[in-house]
Amino acid sequence: MLMVWAAPPPASAAPASSDVCVTCIRIRVGVPTIVRGPAADIADNHFNEIALPNGRFRGFDAHGETRAIDGARPSDMSGPARVVLRAGPQGSYDSCGRWLNHAERKGAVVLGFIHDETACNYAAGQTHKSMSLATSSDDGLTWRELGQIITGTDKPTPGKDTGEGDCTAVDGHDDFYYLYCFRSSDGSLIVARAPLADPGPGKWTKYLDGRWDQPGLGGQATRLRNGSGTSVARWAASGELVLTGWVPGGLGLFLSRDHVTLKAMPEPLLVLDPGIWQRPAPSELVTYPVLLDAINGGNQLSNKWMLSYAYWPPGGGHADHYLVLRPIEVARSDTASGPQVGVQLARWYNSGLHDRWSTTGPVPGNRAAYRLEARSGYLMTSAQTDATTTELEDCVSQRGSHPDHLLAEKGFCEAHAYQRLRTAGWVYAQPRPDAIPLYRCYSAREQSHFASNAADCEKLGGNEHLLGYALKQ
Repeated sequence: MLMVWAAPPPASAAPASSDVCVTCIRIRVGVPTIVRGPAADIADNHFNEIALPNGRFRGFDAHGETRAIDGARPSDMSGPARVVLRAGPQGSYDSCGRWLNHAERKGAVVLGFIHDETACNYAAGQTHKSMSLATSSDDGLTWRELGQIITGTDKPTPGKDTGEGDCTAVDGHDDFYYLYCFRSSDGSLIVARAPLADPGPGKWTKYLDGRWDQPGLGGQATRLRNGSGTSVARWAASGELVLTGWVPGGLGLFLSRDHVTLKAMPEPLLVLDPGIWQRPAPSELVTYPVLLDAINGGNQLSNKWMLSYAYWPPGGGHADHYLVLRPIEVARSDTASGPQVGVQLARWYNSGLHDRWSTTGPVPGNRAAYRLEARSGYLMTSAQTDATTTELEDCVSQRGSHPDHLLAEKGFCEAHAYQRLRTAGWVYAQPRPDAIPLYRCYSAREQSHFASNAADCEKLGGNEHLLGYALKQ
């Protein structure tokens, strides 16, 4: 379908940012589900979805080429994948691949915001990034390329990552689309915008020093913050933009009312160790975090969110790559309340391995070998200042005939020759009305540790130790 572009409005200064109460938000992160993998050629983009006219949903996963996956619900993304975008011809700006990072329905068509790469030598750490726009009249199965919309000021350089890309887009509900992009030259987050009525090539302007007047193609831009791990959504209940990004301790959230001033929430959304791209590595790796709505699949968010990310488990190689989805429930009040973030502690059981695994992280084999057996409250993502808390670690031992997963206080695993997998979270050291006890249990029959809220360990084993008190809800 031919899209007719109108002239953009004149550039103007960014609006003043009003205060955002980041401590007035309560977040509870649910149990993660691995929906795709393991495979080497998946989950290499910001996963995104659109709702289909028939009531189903279509997700877009990419690794050089983009594939479409249909499901009955936004979280139902484990079905067959079909290629809908491939690399362009040799010498083109997309000759190394086309990654669809965001699809946006606009009337009878779908807009596709595509990350492109060229001049690539990945073994040498070299590629050149840009963004382009395409349209689809069949819900993302075929695309008509319109051209580039974002390019950097640098050129392809041997042995370097150059250009601007990895962008995610959002309708700001203020007559503009916004693109938040990664600038390779300094690892920073930048932003550009275009009118909703006219988002085609040549219509994007970057934000620089208080004005939206730099061209999207080759213009300069203000550094907003570190750009790694960033994606954008809009919280419809408040009108604020919500961006992901790395903070001390893990994956954090940032709120913005003026599109350029980002205010970080004080507690991480997920507590994570520093990840390493070179695989295998002893720590897990979480990349490309995206917030989607759990009901409509888009990035206009209600109070029920869905976090999507790419995942490598501890020790996993390049072929051990997964796509993870997990629910998030959000509430807002007029005053600050803590703890702000809680992450569900789940217990999984593998009858073949006689292994019970209590963890806040993803479990490979969660649709087959391991089944969800119990939910054991929520762990906090940081220590609290108003009460004594205990940091818990998720560990495993391979000394016996099968793995023995263990939830224990920080330092216990190393002292007892267990492999540390991750920081699971924090529990209160003393009882509280809003918390439930959490015990470390052991089944002598199955030679397996696990966690339970019951002092009798649900008669599955013996009580070894009180770990602390997890949040009830």
